[in-house]
This record gives sequence, structure tokens and C-alpha cells, in this order.
Amino acid sequence: MEERLYLLLDSKGTPLANAVLESPPNSEVLQIRVLNDKVEDVAAHREIQLIGIDDSTPNRVGVIVRQREDQLVIQPTAALDANARENLRILTTFSSVMYPVSGRWKGQKNVKGKDLSCGGVAFYSDCRLENREIVELVLPVTDQPLVVKTQVIRTLEEEGAPLLYAAKFVDLIQDEEALIRKAVFSIQIRTS
Repeated sequence: MEERLYLLLDSKGTPLANAVLESPPNSEVLQIRVLNDKVEDVAAHREIQLIGIDDSTPNRVGVIVRQREDQLVIQPTAALDANARENLRILTTFSSVMYPVSGRWKGQKNVKGKDLSCGGVAFYSDCRLENREIVELVLPVTDQPLVVKTQVIRTLEEEGAPLLYAAKFVDLIQDEEALIRKAVFSIQIRTS
């Protein structure tokens, strides 16, 4: 049986730890093994969210009913839709570049990554972008650098800092989605 890797979050969506599901995914109660000596961090919460790394693993909200060493027994209380995985946002810094698709500027502009989710990215840039503008962004945090189209959805200005843009991924193919999801989970594994 292939390992089913999950990211565990508290009830507010803050990442706590990574875990391996050791029971069938649709069991009445779920048994998980918490990785990296983080079981006490997770056990301190009553309710947790379980977000699977791939589409075949259901996302759940559940209540911790028992703990033994690094094992937890979870009573599922609700299912989470695929948006739970897409909205998972991990802080990460990276240096990269972007290219115009729909903007009036030309060439290559530098960006500094702030965070990444399965659905989008936040980055700093000195280049002024318009809301809804589409750029191609090189994501260096995937196994191989990936060029993805992003659409600016919000601009935040902070005094004395480059402009901060929140952008969503557009026109992703399934393989690109999988690579980004793997990168998000890998970054969380390294930082937890």
C-alpha cells in the first residue's frame, strides 16, 4: 500500500505537522502517525484538519479521540472540499523572474516570493502591475523550475518596500498542479 501523506492543520488553518494515514481513508475513525516528533504539537488541539497531498485522499476535519506515542486516532466530523488543499498557503522566500503576457511592459522583471499555495503565489516586485494582469512567473521551488501563468488579483503597498502582489494560477494543466502541490507540501515538511 502506498503511503498517504497528510498535512495537519489546526482549526484556524495553521499548519502543525505532517502525518501518514495508516487506516483506510474512508474509515469510521482514522489512525495517523505524526512525523518529525510533532505529535505533542498536534495533540494540544481538540479539532484538526487533515489535507491530503494528492487528489485521491479525502480532506477531513476531525476530533482527536486518542493518542499513543506518535499515533493519533481521529474521529472525522466533516469533509473538506478540494478548495482546502488549494487555499493552503505556505510562507516561503525565493528569487525569480516574470515575463509579461497581458501587460504593457516588456522584458524580464525580478520578483521575490513571499508565499505559495496550490492556487496562487504572493510576490514582491518593483514593476508596477495592474489588477487582472497576467504574467508568466518562473517557480524555482518545484522539482524543476516551472513557468506558470498567474493573474494579479490584489496589490498591497507598504511604505519603503517593493509592491506586494497576490496572484492566482491560471490555465494550469494537471501535471503542473501536481508539481506545485508537491512543492507546497515539501516546503511545509522542511519547515515543520
